[in-house]
Amino acid sequence: MLLRLPGVEDLYVVEGTPVLYHARSGSILLADLHLGYEQAMAELGVFLPRVQLRKALSALEKALDSAKPKRVVIVGDVKHVFDRLLRQEAIEVSRLVGWLREKGVAEVMVVRGNHDNYIQGVVTKSSGEFVEDYVDLGGGVAATHGHKRVGVDAEVLVIGHEHPALQVSVGGSRIKYPAFLLVPRREGGLIVVLPATGVYQTGNPVSLVGDAYLSPYVREEGVVEDAIPVISDESVGALVLPPLRESKAALG
Repeated sequence: MLLRLPGVEDLYVVEGTPVLYHARSGSILLADLHLGYEQAMAELGVFLPRVQLRKALSALEKALDSAKPKRVVIVGDVKHVFDRLLRQEAIEVSRLVGWLREKGVAEVMVVRGNHDNYIQGVVTKSSGEFVEDYVDLGGGVAATHGHKRVGVDAEVLVIGHEHPALQVSVGGSRIKYPAFLLVPRREGGLIVVLPATGVYQTGNPVSLVGDAYLSPYVREEGVVEDAIPVISDESVGALVLPPLRESKAALG
């Protein structure tokens, strides 16, 4: 099932997933997979089930069934460790790109995120494309990771990096849900922030304080009080909530 983002043409949430579909270009977009996280934590003595890749493939399976895309764009941070390439990172990124190609996806593009050092060769050897700055999807929509400014001029800018989430009170408990965040820009246009795909990257609670955001696009250009959160989780599907200024439940 696809849910159209409010007030935006051609952009749809694949319900229950962290995946966005751009209909005009036939592309699905996701960000912040952080493959290799489990090995990185094991090296610190914390042993976690290796589920990041499996969960990412599950979300992608739903997106492929719902949208039938010809292109997949990973909007940065496909891997986790900054300073080297872990064995798990190399194996799982290769498996991910190969799996998508086997599923009939014509193009698999990885936009560099701030974690994506030493991975370009793995992507290209697996029949993917590694992109340094941004992907122009056409129709005034472009995608970049968002950790730095790049030379892109787009009415709608899709980014990752923030890992937005909502903390909602349910039965006296606080539950955190990954969320898309639609942030108007002061000079016109829109920033669409993708939730993290990695299950161990549970998300940063959204805030009304602009300086609390990591991306210079949101921090310097965004009207965060007017941002619209969209929860997308397999337990609840997809829910559009009121702007942050009106939605106390969204503020952790």
